[in-house]
Amino acid sequence: MRFGKFMSTVRFAFIVALLTVPAWVGEAQEAIAVDQATIEQHVDHRVDPVYPPIAKAARIGGTVVLEVRVDPQGKVEATKVASGPPMLLQAAIDCVKQWTFHPFEKDGIAVAATGPLSIAFALTDYHPGSDDEQVADRYFPLFSQCNKAISARTDPKGAEDVCNQAAETAEKFAPEVRFIEKRSAFVYAATACANNRDLANALAWADKAVELVKLGHDDNSGSSAAYSVKGTIEGMAGDLASSDRDLSEAEDFGRKAVEWARQSQFEHGNYYERDLARNLQFHAKVLQALGLQDEAQKKLDEAKKYE
Repeated sequence: MRFGKFMSTVRFAFIVALLTVPAWVGEAQEAIAVDQATIEQHVDHRVDPVYPPIAKAARIGGTVVLEVRVDPQGKVEATKVASGPPMLLQAAIDCVKQWTFHPFEKDGIAVAATGPLSIAFALTDYHPGSDDEQVADRYFPLFSQCNKAISARTDPKGAEDVCNQAAETAEKFAPEVRFIEKRSAFVYAATACANNRDLANALAWADKAVELVKLGHDDNSGSSAAYSVKGTIEGMAGDLASSDRDLSEAEDFGRKAVEWARQSQFEHGNYYERDLARNLQFHAKVLQALGLQDEAQKKLDEAKKYE
């Protein structure tokens, strides 16, 4: 069992989604198109966005651009993502849905309107110290080498060595920051150790990844990756009961990640689906080894939905 396949969720966690602006087809009532300045002028009630803790921890900022449709009564009836950092999309949507507008008019009659609306997220409260910056300067080159070494699959021992160095460096970040970097480093180190059949160290890193996501600063795809690598290592080590438990956790987070990707039209959502399918397929093997044939078949049937 090779672990490189399980890591696409981690690799694509910070890719910016560039999504298609909708054509608003199939609407019962024709809406007028307006620009952002006009939309802003019509705002009656504005709600500030709630900055997602995971985005703060990962130091992700930026602007989400939404295409909104406001009904004739001035309520937001639909939103679509035009662009923005994936970690900030849902927070922007949740925010805008609470806004209200005084009605748009055409020929003196209240009508629906569509147009762009930008929601900015600024990291104004994070001021990294010199220690953090020095650790980051060491960490990122090591993590890049780790990633490439795992993907190459030519030198398992060398990959384990560099991934261990990256994870050990990540542990030097302050406790209250860099949650995503830490989890990613631990998952990759667990993967590299497992690929080199060093299951004891692999499980130690996987345990650290899971304990980190339990703090609540990660997203569903990252949490799934942590539980996935732990459950798979446990299965390789013959601890089938623990593997069954942790793979179930990974799948729960994976389903949520897939659902989020579909709702937000995240362009790399297919990676979430593939990872979920692989988890389900491996879980089926664990259940078969436990003699639970019916449950194993259910996992295989579900996996087909995501292949």
